[in-house]
Amino acid sequence: MNTALNQAWADHIEKWRVSGLSIKAFCEQEGLVYHQFGYWRQKFASANDAPHESKLVSVALAAPSHQTNELEILLPNGMVIRGIDGGNLALVTSLVAAL
Repeated sequence: MNTALNQAWADHIEKWRVSGLSIKAFCEQEGLVYHQFGYWRQKFASANDAPHESKLVSVALAAPSHQTNELEILLPNGMVIRGIDGGNLALVTSLVAAL
């Protein structure tokens, strides 16, 4: 196996891990082929990585500081999607599904 190729993909995977981006967004940004990235990511998966990583994230309910009918989503990378209501729920659902 080509050691330089292994190292190049290992570097890409590490850069993705710290980027906070989805795999799709990272591959687009870096000009990488999505399915090749998936192959190498699986190849280099550590014992701590789940074989089929879930896209589900934990959700915690907190009492709002003021009365509102809007919701917000706090993503694991610290980004927040605010202003969610019945009028834009389909859009928000699409955004979250793309992550």
